[in-house]
Amino acid sequence: MNLFQNGIDVSRYQGSINWNNVAAAGKQFAIVRLGSSNTSGLYVDPYFLQNVNGAHAAGLRVGAYYYTYATSESAVINELSLFLNVLEGLQLEYPVFVDVEDNKLAALGRTQLTGLVQYAMDILYQRNWYAGWYSYTNFINNYLNPSQLSGYPLWLADYRSQPGYTGNHAMWQYSSTGSVSGITGACDLNYSYTDFLPLLKAGNYNGYGTSGPDMETVDGIQLVVFGAQTEYFYTANFNDVVGYLPVGTYPVVQKSKDKYNGYEWVIFRYRDGEYWTAILGDRNRLETLNSCEVQLSEAKAKIDAAKAALE
Repeated sequence: MNLFQNGIDVSRYQGSINWNNVAAAGKQFAIVRLGSSNTSGLYVDPYFLQNVNGAHAAGLRVGAYYYTYATSESAVINELSLFLNVLEGLQLEYPVFVDVEDNKLAALGRTQLTGLVQYAMDILYQRNWYAGWYSYTNFINNYLNPSQLSGYPLWLADYRSQPGYTGNHAMWQYSSTGSVSGITGACDLNYSYTDFLPLLKAGNYNGYGTSGPDMETVDGIQLVVFGAQTEYFYTANFNDVVGYLPVGTYPVVQKSKDKYNGYEWVIFRYRDGEYWTAILGDRNRLETLNSCEVQLSEAKAKIDAAKAALE
């Protein structure tokens, strides 16, 4: 098979990642964990959005996976009810994978377990997410019917020099002990043999086919920037950076009706133009103004624009 891209997969266990260093090390994609379950129940990986946005900002393509413990269709629905909500508004260049490998699932038998994996992927497809499955060679051979899942991309884990699995696979996780600049400790290393992006765009999957968040015009709202690291953008795209906003207040002209790329977005006036930014609680916030405050805010914006024209 022809190699398309080199990549990694990560979760909360890698902690905070320097994604620019990861990109400089030659990694081109990242599959990021959405979440899993523990003794307290289902949970979203606390680093999920941070990793998705960080990888995108560094120029990597991104996909997602979740570790399933589902032993019934109702359990599949419970898992996806949480994880689909987290995916809302995101745009991903790789599939959303169902990670099926836990030994507790083996007792279900091939037929039932394979049916549950397919059921999960079908729900993802119905919600316009390009779905795939992840597992390792021995688990596939002993507990799944891979021929039933052959229409879905397989992300195969096999740490031998060549995979022992003889079926088709779109990606290969070839190591769990990789060392990559920007990441503390070990991480998984992967090869991708498939360019998923044309497929996603053609089918309007994974947030493609939409040009951005659904916006509504607002009045009497201002953006308050109190953190020095608030980036602003030409569009609702984290790769389309203009620069950093100075601490201060800015009149908002539109805001998103729903979250997009995991965040609420606004269009605001700054100097002589209108720009985008995402609302981040540790850097900025929105405030509602009364009529007098609105007039003052608009006047200040005009003064700032006039000053900028003289610079």
